[in-house]
Amino acid sequence: MLSKDTFCKALLMIKQQEATNEEFSQALNKVGNGFFAFGTDNKFLEALLMVLKETVNDKYDYIDWWLYEATSNYTVWSEDMKKEWVLDTPEALYDFIVEEAS
Repeated sequence: MLSKDTFCKALLMIKQQEATNEEFSQALNKVGNGFFAFGTDNKFLEALLMVLKETVNDKYDYIDWWLYEATSNYTVWSEDMKKEWVLDTPEALYDFIVEEAS
């Protein structure tokens, strides 16, 4: 099993790289009239996400959701509706996937 620390570091690094890619893409758009796209079809990112997903048994794609769609205050509930999960950090996401969603 992948450690929580490594999982969290990997997600934060992905977010940092996405921010850098966005910055670079915006700079390209300034000189290319919006016809440049940077960071699309990134095989390294696809491979890393595939390994992370399999390692923590993320069968419902929560990692992709967390990286690209989640808001910082999004709350989910356990199947029996007894436990609330606020998935605003990589640590909370890891705990949720490993303990509840796998």
